[in-house]
Amino acid sequence: MKKLKNRIWLALGLLLFGLQGCTSDDRDNVIIPIDTDQMAYDAADAVNGSRLYNDFTALETGFVAPESASVNLEHITTRKDFYRCKQCHAWDQKARFGSYINRAPSVTRPDVSTVQLTNLGLADIRVLFDGIKGTGGGVVNLERTADGTNPALAGNDHHDYGTILSDDLIWDLVKFLKEGAFDTDGLYAITTVGSYPTGSRTFSDLGRDGDATAGDSFYSSKCASCHGADGTTISLGGNSVGTFTRSSPYEVQHKVVSGQLGASMGATPITFEEMKDLLKALSDETKYPAAN
Repeated sequence: MKKLKNRIWLALGLLLFGLQGCTSDDRDNVIIPIDTDQMAYDAADAVNGSRLYNDFTALETGFVAPESASVNLEHITTRKDFYRCKQCHAWDQKARFGSYINRAPSVTRPDVSTVQLTNLGLADIRVLFDGIKGTGGGVVNLERTADGTNPALAGNDHHDYGTILSDDLIWDLVKFLKEGAFDTDGLYAITTVGSYPTGSRTFSDLGRDGDATAGDSFYSSKCASCHGADGTTISLGGNSVGTFTRSSPYEVQHKVVSGQLGASMGATPITFEEMKDLLKALSDETKYPAAN
């Protein structure tokens, strides 16, 4: 409901802009332009941006159909990894220089990008918007995405998301990248060896200087009802919550925020400090052991 209200206010603002283009301060007759970009950004939803970053075709994101009638949605859904932001830029936004240093291309997925999307707090919102929208970029085409190991097909190129996503959804992505995404360097340490696509990485110091006791309390109140007191109730690909977190903290930090799309796990409101606490708690192999 809150997001709907924000969209309504944005629409009203745009309508007023269309009618008058600017406002006037009668006290000194100063013309004050309306910043429609800032209005759109303010109305955007960073949490939904995190969902879109994961998989914009998921029901939870608000995506209904491509913006352009020329785009065949099935061409996207049957080649989904070629269109997911996280596939090219990684869960930690470090592209091929962090958690995805070893994620080589395959027939069903492209190269991981060289473009990192970290530390964007000071980035210009219009620059981010235009970069994501990618007007004039790659078209949705099955031939382009037929084989990610063949760069000549151009399936690795940034797509023209302006033909796929509405401006509202693109603004959600902008807000996520600018203020919603966590700086994972503050959440854990990553050590990389070698280079993409054959490099390796290890994780340590989960939660950095977080408070494990506070993390235990957060887990107990927000997670334990489904995952169990020790994190072993639900199998995560054969992993418990503890082992999955210790092996893939880069993915856990994102999915706590956005939820597990297509499953019962929804978004969990969490601050950066609370995320550190949670990771610190889940690093304890005794309290949060491997699956039985």
